[in-house]
Amino acid sequence: MNFKDPLFWEIMYDIILTSLGFSRDDDYHSCRVLDVLLSTRVSVVIESLRYVAELVDGRAVLVVGDSPNSRCRKLGGEVLIAADASFEKCLEEGVVPDIVTTDLDGVTAESLRFRDTLFVVHAHGDNVDYVRRLLPEIGGLLIGTAQFKCSPRVEVLGGFTDGDRAVFLAYYYGAKKVYLQGFDFSSIGRWLKPSGVRVNASVKMAKLAWARLLLSLLKNTGYEVECLEDSCKSWV
Repeated sequence: MNFKDPLFWEIMYDIILTSLGFSRDDDYHSCRVLDVLLSTRVSVVIESLRYVAELVDGRAVLVVGDSPNSRCRKLGGEVLIAADASFEKCLEEGVVPDIVTTDLDGVTAESLRFRDTLFVVHAHGDNVDYVRRLLPEIGGLLIGTAQFKCSPRVEVLGGFTDGDRAVFLAYYYGAKKVYLQGFDFSSIGRWLKPSGVRVNASVKMAKLAWARLLLSLLKNTGYEVECLEDSCKSWV
């Protein structure tokens, strides 16, 4: 398996979308909307791609999830990536992550204005309204990602949920290892996102199962993905 090959992810996404009953056409539409918005900020996207490559390559990365008891803290010199709603938790603790991976349902317009953070915004079938409304609020560095390639401006870095996408982003850009903090693959951490979105329990659990499987596949290649301080539930 070549986890850096967009074709691998296109095949994998077809399997995932079929299993969950999601629409590929809706995914494509959301990706195209993201692409149009990115077309007005080409220089920012180019700068952001250069920045993330230089930031992550050869370093350890800590990915913070949004489980109920998760904390947001760096132990040493790791690159800190917050997965979606965990960004708000980090800010509450006075920590500004280096990178945030988000499909925009776990963040607020105010938090998107932090200029010291790189936002990796993901487009999928049911978040097109968030992409239209919230992406223009991002004041600093920005990269767009999607389920499959719809434009040269939109990246396919792998993963499916905000948390495992953060891990695959680190892997894609050459991180030497990834630590997980505050991941729970067995239960729903919050029923209401900061955006006001209510979580669908059955869909959420199915997504977590896919996230765990994808991370297990990556770990089984020999890549170092470890849970920090036993802060993960149902991890391998």
